[in-house]
Amino acid sequence: MAADLSSGTQALSLASMPIAFGLALGYVLLKPRRRGRTGLRTALRVLLPKGIWLHPSTLLDVQYILVGSLAFSVVFGYTLLSGYAVTSGVSEALAGVFGPREAPAGVPVVALGALVLVQYLAFEFTYWLYHLLSHKVPFLWEFHKVHHSATVLTPFANWRVHPVDTILYVNALSLFGGATGGAIYYWFGEDAWLTSAVGSGVLYALYLSLWGHLQHSQLWIAFTGLPGRLVLSPAHHQIHHSDNPVHFDKNFGAGFAIWDWLFGTLHVPQREREALHFGTRNDRHLKKLVPSLVYPFRHAARHLLGVFRRPKRKVSRPPGAAPTDLKVEPARVGQAADREHASGAA
Repeated sequence: MAADLSSGTQALSLASMPIAFGLALGYVLLKPRRRGRTGLRTALRVLLPKGIWLHPSTLLDVQYILVGSLAFSVVFGYTLLSGYAVTSGVSEALAGVFGPREAPAGVPVVALGALVLVQYLAFEFTYWLYHLLSHKVPFLWEFHKVHHSATVLTPFANWRVHPVDTILYVNALSLFGGATGGAIYYWFGEDAWLTSAVGSGVLYALYLSLWGHLQHSQLWIAFTGLPGRLVLSPAHHQIHHSDNPVHFDKNFGAGFAIWDWLFGTLHVPQREREALHFGTRNDRHLKKLVPSLVYPFRHAARHLLGVFRRPKRKVSRPPGAAPTDLKVEPARVGQAADREHASGAA
């Protein structure tokens, strides 16, 4: 079930966090410095600064972890779509169009590897597309805004996600991932489908352990040049959270940058650390747990009702213009204006 995928991802995230911390510690210890290598105590202070890990924003992230572990998987874990059901439905639909098909006697290892990559790219595309829509569609943004309200970034921010945001994303993943799996099942058979599903899960676990957790951190690790157009480094995602308008609606992918590069939403970071600030505007209702869970419904409903109303128009007059020269423009709508910096530090 899709709900199982959501809860399994949470467990994998928690289990892989120590691996990510060990890699981050090694990176800080081994990174060349003008005054020699960094000592262990200094490295720990770099990775665990009190100002960030005891920040109210981080403490809210911890509340989301605790409440999510206890309640969200039970109360909000139900999803409309099952990845396996979509896989079966697509496979049967293809059989109805092209006729029944027997699985090949054997699929070459190279072909299996390609199928694993195809299944993983389907996951990456689903993540990119839903993430894009959650920024562009005002209704969805009100729920996704909960995540972007974090004013400091730690790996715990991975769990600051509104349950509606999670449910919609998991359903999208079941739809696109299941459809891809159904095509693989029909053309290459059950064994190939299972291999692609397990293999893509292994790739996701590697991404999460190696650099996925560090995408929500203050540790600046930047991939530039060609690697920065293929892989989304921690610096890529920190730019995604930036309140600088130059960075709005950039770097929507999970681990790979291929879809951002292909569709023009990629922003490659500089090698040296950039001065970034995080947070959103008009988000006082997102600073505490209960309001951040309740108020997005209210704000999202306003956007939904606004679809059926005529948008307001504003009138602007250039300096010295006569009344007949008035320029009428549609009111500015969208999440870009809502992502301006309110408060907080990088």
